[in-house]
Amino acid sequence: MKNVLIINQSSELYGADKAILELINNFPEHYNPIVVLENEGPLKELLKNKGIQVISSSVIKVKRGILKPTFFIKLPFEIIKSIIKIKKALKGKKIDLIHSNATSVFIGAFYSFFFRIPHLWHVHEIIVKPKKIAQIYPHIISFFSTSIIYNSKASYDHFVNIKKSIYKKSKVIYNGQNRSRPLLNSFKRELFIEEHLGFNNSNIIIGLVGRINKWKGHALLLETFCELVKKYPAIRLVFVGSPPPFQEFYLNNLNLLILDLKLEDKIKIIPFQNQIWNYYDALDISVVPSTEPEPFGLVATESMLSMKPVVAADHGGLSEIIVNNETGFLFKPNDSKDLYKKLEKLIVDERLRIKFGEKGHKRVTEKFTTKKFASEFTEEYNKLTQ
Repeated sequence: MKNVLIINQSSELYGADKAILELINNFPEHYNPIVVLENEGPLKELLKNKGIQVISSSVIKVKRGILKPTFFIKLPFEIIKSIIKIKKALKGKKIDLIHSNATSVFIGAFYSFFFRIPHLWHVHEIIVKPKKIAQIYPHIISFFSTSIIYNSKASYDHFVNIKKSIYKKSKVIYNGQNRSRPLLNSFKRELFIEEHLGFNNSNIIIGLVGRINKWKGHALLLETFCELVKKYPAIRLVFVGSPPPFQEFYLNNLNLLILDLKLEDKIKIIPFQNQIWNYYDALDISVVPSTEPEPFGLVATESMLSMKPVVAADHGGLSEIIVNNETGFLFKPNDSKDLYKKLEKLIVDERLRIKFGEKGHKRVTEKFTTKKFASEFTEEYNKLTQ
């Protein structure tokens, strides 16, 4: 049995976290995952319940303040402290491969460099800002990697456009998913909508599932909804998600904006949910209005697994997932008027919503499967540990 040391950026259950959990749940045969996490959270609890070793340690996470001198002064001490802590927790276990599950975590890079262990860096980001960091990042990732896996062609292209030679150690593996629960039947769906959302079955429910931050498009969707509801008073809007730690002002600002628009009786904000599938089932239309390119767009594939039509911004990985006018609509990024037009088409046409939902489900169960996802990682693991 070969040991894979997985370094993950958080203990939450958002995009990259869900992707690594899906892989661990279907882990390559003859490999044993050992996960390093910095904080407490639902992912850590799930892994422990599965009997997987979790090491609590700093993952040397890149965040705001990286260009400050104090960051570089503290960095060597944090690296040494983290390596010692990980080595101690391993109790002599040999590590055959390191899998860093985000470009924001660096302890895997340093650990592999010091101990000459193959290092797979799994890219879930398209880094645009700050510009200085965006330009040097692909060079750093290339230097510290044996192999680089991207979750979409969009993220691959972004890195290769900056550092051409990086393609030699690069490969695209799309995230894969299985739905863990059956779809709610019409009776259970109606009950769920009434009990958990406070709406009724006559409403057409539009939803955005995802972290509440500055670029997921909450304000853009709210602006569009404000115009749509004037013409279609039966529509309702649901936001499902929470802000990042210590950034609760995003949620506060969203609540204030809803109050200013006097839409509090037509909009519901649901905090982050471990069990999300029933909320997808409650929707009629799923929207992914990200104002910056999504590296992949797991919400889109989750929506499609739930047989929901998806309206998404036409950039990043979303453009690779959604087939425009077949599984949903792609709209011009940051364009409220175009988003309005695409949503209106689905609001007025139930048959179109059903048609897109069925075709979306077919697409995701053929192209973005867990089986394919795990199989491609098995090939990569085998190649790196020969």
